[in-house]
Parts: sequence; structure tokens; C-alpha cells
Amino acid sequence: MEKIIECKNINKKYGSVKALDKLNFNLYDGDIYGLVGANGAGKSTLLKILSGHIKKSSGELIILSEENKNIDKIRGEIGFLVENPGFYSYMTGKKNLKYQCALKDISYGKDIENLAKEFKIEEALTKKVKDYSTGMKQRLGLVAATMNKPKILILDEPINGLDPTGIIELRNFILKINKEWNTTIIISSHILNELSLIATRIGFIKNGVMVDELTAEELKEKSKMCIKVILEERDIKNSVAIIETELNINNYKILPNNEIEIYDEIDIKEIQRKLASHDIYPITILNKENSLEDYYIELMGGAKGE
Repeated sequence: MEKIIECKNINKKYGSVKALDKLNFNLYDGDIYGLVGANGAGKSTLLKILSGHIKKSSGELIILSEENKNIDKIRGEIGFLVENPGFYSYMTGKKNLKYQCALKDISYGKDIENLAKEFKIEEALTKKVKDYSTGMKQRLGLVAATMNKPKILILDEPINGLDPTGIIELRNFILKINKEWNTTIIISSHILNELSLIATRIGFIKNGVMVDELTAEELKEKSKMCIKVILEERDIKNSVAIIETELNINNYKILPNNEIEIYDEIDIKEIQRKLASHDIYPITILNKENSLEDYYIELMGGAKGE
């Protein structure tokens, strides 16, 4: 698979604060790459460097075979929506798009109007952007980011401000252009399970370092079914002893909030019967499938903090 972005030991410092710390990252042709991490982990910093909004402090960056100082000449093949879209509030949506076209040296025409229809923003194009809602600005930003049918599309929290229908439409659009335009996409989002629906690979960034990467297949393997048991705190110790010695279960995990996850194959009713014989009655016991969010919490330690 062709490598179209390569980051080698990328560092970025803001004064004494290190936002990226020798970060290594590869993006391959055809990827839909999901980037996840807590606020301040370095996601936006990385995406801004890739899109040319800011400069790295050191390290090697290769985009579409162009290294470091020569990257600017291929920026026209990249579309980006980084954080809040920036538009001239006193201009209409249409005039803003035409201005973006001039910057990218492309013509404003039917293709762009069709994009506006796809994102359901066409009727608002005659209105000034200052009168747009957050969701409308986000939709306009998505049109601006994709108007040049980019080879690489960089999206930083594109779901912000979108309603549930808009989120579904964006998901379908991403899958469509990935296939039809052969656009490679890197997308960050706080809605982890939404990412898991579209991403071919997922990277986990913490304190400016890429701490893990998973393919969609590897994530599916980790998202295994388990039995979740929630107990009174006083019953945890005895329940663990029963699980190990009487049910012969070794593949389990004790979680905070008096929870136990059991990964061995066993009937829930058997667990209930065995615990009840010792006068232990779970608050909750159910089958559960682990998600990307569960893996994130396990990997990063503690709650999401998003």
C-alpha cells in the first residue's frame, strides 16, 4: 500500500510546552484514519501541521513524496477543515465559497453547488455567514474543504454542531468520496463509536505521542463480547473467589464501580445460580460488547476526559 503521508520524529513546542514529542505516523493511500485522544493530547496540532496552518519545530514530514520545504506546492491536493471554519461573517456563504475557489485556483460551478446541496446548505448560500448557526457554518466548511476533490482530506472534529441527521450524512459522504474520488481521509472526533463505523485504521495519541494504532480488523477482535456483572462493594471479594474456584473462570477483569467483566464463555444463568447459592445477588448482569470507547479508556487510563 502506497504511503502518502509520513511523519518521522515530529516535534512541536509552544514556548516551553511540548505539544508533539517525537511523533511517528503514516497515512496510506485509501485510508480513513481516525485520530483519537483527550483534549490537549496533540490531535489538532498534528492536523494543523499536516494542513500547513502551523510549522513543526523539528522532524521530517513527507506528503505525496514531497519533503519538508517543498510541501507547499502540493497543498492544492489537500482539503482541510481544522477546528472552527473561518469565514468572513459580513459576506454571504456563496461569496465565501467563491473566495475559497480563488485561493485554490478552481472555478465556482455546478460541482460546488451540488456539494452545497449534498450538505443541505444551498438555501443558505445567499445569507450572510454572521446569521449562520454553528451547524450551518460547519456544513459550509465541509463544502469548502472538499470543493477541489482533494487527494487528502483532513477533518478536525467535523461533527461539531451537526445534528444526528447531519452526522449520518457526513458519515455516508466520507465513505462515498473515499471510494469514488479515491480520497484518503484523516479525521479526529470525540465521538469514538462514530469513528469506529468508518475508520480503516485508528491512532491513539497521548501527550503528543502516538501510543497505539489499530486496524479495523484488530479493533473488531478487541471488541469481544463479555458478561458484565455489577455488585455491591461488600460482595466483590467473595464473588471473585467464586468465579475462580467454583466456575473455573480465569479470563476476567475487575473494573472500578464494583464491576467485573468475564470474557470466558459461560451462561449468565450459571453465574447467577452460583452467586445466589452464596447469597450474592448482582445489581446488574448482562451480555456486553466492548467498544472503541472501552478500548480507549483501557489504553489511556481513566475516563475519556473529552
